Amino acid sequence: MAKRKITVTVDAATLEQAQALGVQNLSAVVDEALEIHVERLARQAALRDLLDGWEREAGPVSEADRAAAQAAFDELDAINTGRRPA
Repeated sequence: MAKRKITVTVDAATLEQAQALGVQNLSAVVDEALEIHVERLARQAALRDLLDGWEREAGPVSEADRAAAQAAFDELDAINTGRRPA
């Protein structure tokens, strides 16, 4: 995959902690974190599209159903990223 050089600003404490933990390739860490974040945004957009489609076809989705769908997607997100649901 092609790479592109950019400038980013990061939290100083987070950077220091990463360096203390032995991170040597900060670009790889930032690239991986951005990839995970973008994938999560894509899953959230897919959930919005799914719920919007249901609303067009069946009428308004209840808040309980919307929350249940979000919880299910959060659980899948946790599985995909190895993190606990937010």
